[in-house]
Amino acid sequence: MPDRVRRSPSLQERRVAAGGLGCILGLGLLVALAACSPSPSPAPTSGSSPAATATSVAGGCPVAEQSGPLFTNTLVDVEVDSDGLTDRVTFTLGEPASMIVNPTGTLRAIEPPFFEDGSGFEVDVLGQHHLELRMDPMSMFDDAGEPTFIGEGTHKPDMLSLKQVELTGAFEAIYFFVIGYDGAGCVALTSDEATRTITIAIGH
Repeated sequence: MPDRVRRSPSLQERRVAAGGLGCILGLGLLVALAACSPSPSPAPTSGSSPAATATSVAGGCPVAEQSGPLFTNTLVDVEVDSDGLTDRVTFTLGEPASMIVNPTGTLRAIEPPFFEDGSGFEVDVLGQHHLELRMDPMSMFDDAGEPTFIGEGTHKPDMLSLKQVELTGAFEAIYFFVIGYDGAGCVALTSDEATRTITIAIGH
């Protein structure tokens, strides 16, 4: 059954379950999504067309909405860490599954309230400012019918900038993540084809 009409497990069901052509973020949804200087953000290095809108963080960097093609159509894990200068959220993509083609990633600044996709329940996410990462369409099951995402849906690291990463949607081939952070640090997005990772870094 195609992923677009197959309902994925609820967030609670997915979180207690253990389990399991192109490019990760095809050189389009990478570069930096925000720059601390007033000069324009760097242009994508491929043919993606980022939106012209930008949301300003009070006293800090504007966050420009950008989107681009993903290298693979499965997400397997999400991790958070810090290098002392930035707090980071890393999304690891997996082996491609059949039936889903042309997946796209989009990162933008958003404001509450936030709602869980599918149920419509309101979700609180810590932080003064928020980002949303959307991946669409994605295969939530591999070709054997097993769930592809095996990571945690909630992270509350209480780092200097990063406060929470929340999976608010895993429904009908679309993932939504809301990222909450404090301060006026700049936001940058990079990808690594070799490790199939997408990293969102938030400056201190």
